[in-house]
Amino acid sequence: MASKTKQQRSGESEKTGTAAARERPQPAAGNNWIDAVWKLGAVSAAIAIAVVAWLQWKTLSAIEELLDATHRPWVAASVEPVQLAFDDQGGGITLKMTIKNSGAGPATDVLTSPVLLLDAKQPYKTACSHYGIGGGIGPTLFNNDAFPKTSTAWLSRKDFGENFPKLVAVCIKYRFANGARTGETGYLFAIVQRDPGHPDGYVIEPKNGTLNPPELALLPTGSYQY
Repeated sequence: MASKTKQQRSGESEKTGTAAARERPQPAAGNNWIDAVWKLGAVSAAIAIAVVAWLQWKTLSAIEELLDATHRPWVAASVEPVQLAFDDQGGGITLKMTIKNSGAGPATDVLTSPVLLLDAKQPYKTACSHYGIGGGIGPTLFNNDAFPKTSTAWLSRKDFGENFPKLVAVCIKYRFANGARTGETGYLFAIVQRDPGHPDGYVIEPKNGTLNPPELALLPTGSYQY
């Protein structure tokens, strides 16, 4: 009798528990869908803000670059050989350079130096980094201003031995008018001694004496400007 009573109570409890589980409120499917849409919208908004910010930054950078290119100084040069000379002490090449500012802004402390490259594999940009700003005060060039300069790059015989350098770099450095930025231009030339008996060959003989154009010539081999 007691056993039956326990079974009845157990059955009633199971029914009661099942009914309670059925009556317990379940999360609505519609609420889950709304939460997902809200999260997706938030992520999309964050991405859109990031994209807009990136586009604005790119636009401002492009405008700054355009203004910089159109309002900054641009200094370049034309270069002509004058003379190649050797004596018992050494040898050097003299160049006539006409330096001109074609940019809208003025260039200050414009310094120009010819540099002989002992090592043909040495980047001439590296060689130019040792010359220019810091070595003195140069002239100021406004738009379309130009000035001539004649300068000699010289080496002792103990430096070049029997093989005189075949390359000469012309390095130009200058400051912007506000003094906060600098510009640089570089040229690389091969030094050639034309031999009338061998028009297709170029030689440099470091014999005492001088060599002038047209036997002396420069062949452009590279340039940069920034």
